[in-house]
Amino acid sequence: MDHCLQREFTDRKRPLLTANVFGYPKMQRFFRFVLPNEIRSLTNDPTNILKPVAMGIHPVRRNCLAVQMRPTKCVFRQIDPLNHYSKRTMKIYTRTGDKGFSNLFNGERRPKTDRVFQALGTVDELSCTIAVALAHIHQHTTNVDPNIKISTLCDELERIQCRLQAVGSSIATPLPEPENELPAPHPKRSQRYAHIDFPDQAISGELEPWIDRMTAELPPLRQFILPSGGLPGSTLHLARAVCRRAERRVVLLNTSVPHPVVEPEVIRYLNRLSDYLFTAARYVTHLFGLPEKHYIVNPKK
Repeated sequence: MDHCLQREFTDRKRPLLTANVFGYPKMQRFFRFVLPNEIRSLTNDPTNILKPVAMGIHPVRRNCLAVQMRPTKCVFRQIDPLNHYSKRTMKIYTRTGDKGFSNLFNGERRPKTDRVFQALGTVDELSCTIAVALAHIHQHTTNVDPNIKISTLCDELERIQCRLQAVGSSIATPLPEPENELPAPHPKRSQRYAHIDFPDQAISGELEPWIDRMTAELPPLRQFILPSGGLPGSTLHLARAVCRRAERRVVLLNTSVPHPVVEPEVIRYLNRLSDYLFTAARYVTHLFGLPEKHYIVNPKK
């Protein structure tokens, strides 16, 4: 038997068995019957495992044994699932969401109108808006003023896009309802947070120093400003507004249940990120010499 079996040990010390037999209907039905709920979604959609593993937050990445069955011997070896699955071609469409339901990283299937997917979609929209802002910045520096050095800001925005992927992983791994009823210090809750472990240093070590650096180069802010600054600045202001909406969606997830389902670090990150995007919009506007519009209390007709 040449199929590669994998054994994943969860925090409950209960072995979960998955197999590379997704192309065989009989074996597929068998494993759906005998496997626990947590990994049935994997047999329905093999690419699901790539999502949390790619973020480095799935427990299978931390403790996975692969067993290769041979006619004469069994060989146990430690593997990195990310490299193991990178040889597989990731299929874009899986048909598992055609009925309006989709999988979370904890194996749950929820309707796509669920608040979790509302938050996930808004975070994705935020990342896309940052990508548009980056495109406008690159276009301006290429066509208008190639002498402007703005690579540091572009590197920061790209790093933020990577952080937003981790934010999405956290949102897509909410606590199941039974654990949700447990008090906050309960060990099962801390185990879930250990899976995600969104770094607090992403705020104090990245966003806040970046804000301080740009603020030191900007003129003092003495009055409210309107979204402006050409395409580069205006798009960053748009990203700031989308970031605020993403923050509201995530806060709603936590306030709609007895106990939080998303780490407080994620909410703090989104809150600070909107401050960063506001400062970045002003910084780009100032650096490119574009006009910044100020709020006028009683504009003349």
